[in-house]
Amino acid sequence: MTGSKAVPIESWIRFTIFNGFAAVISYLATVFIPLPVTISLLLAFLFGPFFMMATLGTFFIIKSWKASTFLFAGTVFNLVATAFVTLMLVVQQSSYAFHDQFKTQVRPGVSNEQLNWIFKEVNSVQLGMDVTWDIFVSAGTFFLALSIYKHPVFKNIFAYTGMLAAVLLFSFNMYYFPQPPASTGSIDFGPLVSLWYSALTVYTLIKRKTLSKLANFE
Repeated sequence: MTGSKAVPIESWIRFTIFNGFAAVISYLATVFIPLPVTISLLLAFLFGPFFMMATLGTFFIIKSWKASTFLFAGTVFNLVATAFVTLMLVVQQSSYAFHDQFKTQVRPGVSNEQLNWIFKEVNSVQLGMDVTWDIFVSAGTFFLALSIYKHPVFKNIFAYTGMLAAVLLFSFNMYYFPQPPASTGSIDFGPLVSLWYSALTVYTLIKRKTLSKLANFE
């Protein structure tokens, strides 16, 4: 019998780049591009799985340089976060769909105003899930950023900016809880965290050969 071989770091780098860009594209297309409902839902529901796979690939890229408790913690938090964001999006879209359906049905004794109040009560559930996603992705981002501190390729700029974005996202969500910060007229730092991951993916693409050499040298 032959022993199993480790997956080459080059494969993890390609895997991370593909899923990182897929997550970015699915996010941007869902938010900014008017698409048929079925396609829009598919892209929204794929964001979590793509982000999950990108996180897994990032774990192996960083681990090839240095394994740390921060890296493991950040990866676990992010993997759990992707499940929460997918759950939140599915519940959110299900609530919207059922609400639209109920509005067109005969509702003995239930006015439009009452139906809207019922929807607000139900919709608060997915808002709570959204905060849960922000909590876990904040922790995941903070620890992943901390794990690349002094990384010879990513440099400290990614460590500092990632930790800052994570702290801002977490702090504002806690301060304005249970309302999302954006709904109160404040700042939603979720896009800033998304921008950090987008920049990390682009930089991984640019520095893929250097990352590969670093891992093989180690």
